[in-house]
Amino acid sequence: MVVRSSLESWSIGTASNDLIEGCPDREPHPEPPARSTEPAIALAFSGGGFRATLSALGVLRFVADAGLLGQVRYVSSVSGGSVAHGLMACAYAELEKAGFSPQAVDGLVIQPLVDMVSTKSLTSALTRNVWRVIGPMTRTNLLADELNRWFFQDRLLEELPAGCRFIFNAANITTGVRFGLERDVIGDWVLGRASTRGTGLRVADAVAASAAVPGAFAPFVIKGVAFPCAGGRTAKLLDGGAYDNMGLEPLDDLPTVCVIAINAGGVFRTGVYGGIPLIRDLQRANSLLYRQSTALRMRAMVERFQATEQARERGEPPPPWGRLGVLFGLATTLDATPEWATDRPEHPEWREELAELHTSLARFPLDVCRRLIYRGWWLAGATLSRYHRVLLPSTLPSWRDLR
Repeated sequence: MVVRSSLESWSIGTASNDLIEGCPDREPHPEPPARSTEPAIALAFSGGGFRATLSALGVLRFVADAGLLGQVRYVSSVSGGSVAHGLMACAYAELEKAGFSPQAVDGLVIQPLVDMVSTKSLTSALTRNVWRVIGPMTRTNLLADELNRWFFQDRLLEELPAGCRFIFNAANITTGVRFGLERDVIGDWVLGRASTRGTGLRVADAVAASAAVPGAFAPFVIKGVAFPCAGGRTAKLLDGGAYDNMGLEPLDDLPTVCVIAINAGGVFRTGVYGGIPLIRDLQRANSLLYRQSTALRMRAMVERFQATEQARERGEPPPPWGRLGVLFGLATTLDATPEWATDRPEHPEWREELAELHTSLARFPLDVCRRLIYRGWWLAGATLSRYHRVLLPSTLPSWRDLR
């Protein structure tokens, strides 16, 4: 007699070993944020190269301008968004000492990034140092070293402050699921989780693993860490956008927070698609898969937002699966409230121009940096003032020119 598990099915011809099995060992758990200011806010920064980095900084700038930065208890990011996230995480203690002031955000986070990105090319730096990719060194290790030199100065993951949960997301090609890198734990639900302490993992390593675009970079290999359900498998990490380019999954089970999410990923264009036929069609198919997965995640989250809004309008408690928040992309069209639109122009002529910028780590002209930051700032303010005005101060923030 053949005994089949509950995961097996004759009807679809699937055996249990064809399916992903979760690790039963759930320890260690990530520590909750030490800060408890309400209402709690969660930020989600998508991938999209420096286009995503700069627009995410615009969102961060609005949150600071609105006096809400001290209420941010969770940040989840992917790829280019992880660069902005890493800068915020490394500066968090100083930001807290400065009362999370907008001026501190500008001086400690935004201006250093703009100064680097507008004058130097990370792509060129990687190309110049490609000779270092010998032996066990990979292009992703080189990316981590350059990011560390440019932005993160040897800060370890385990040294990040406990006031906020900083969640960097990669895709584990060994298990096919999201792999999280945080201050106190790393891992996924298949391999299980392990403590970050003593691993020597840098913030730059987490950002590089999150941004390791398949093809351009090799997998980032987690060495010397014992995961409870590894079973001889090794965590090999690529760009988190291959799994969830919005970075929304870690925030799925946080019903008491207000989610502010930006999608700065690429825009799918219909019509003729040129290039070498085989490569062209593979690239097109990859774009379709990305578009579908991202669209489904965005649609599901928007439906959860709507469920909460509709319940409140009826004077009922929101459903357990409902969520509070806003989600927008660089190409989002929105009828801003008259209160917000006054003296805060959208510059609609920038909308498609910025959304269609190449996903790149090359140098961005200063005017493009400023436009991307403004676009992220404007979208965050426009959506929050329309849908969650109660969270904002009585006088809405006005734009302050960057230095």
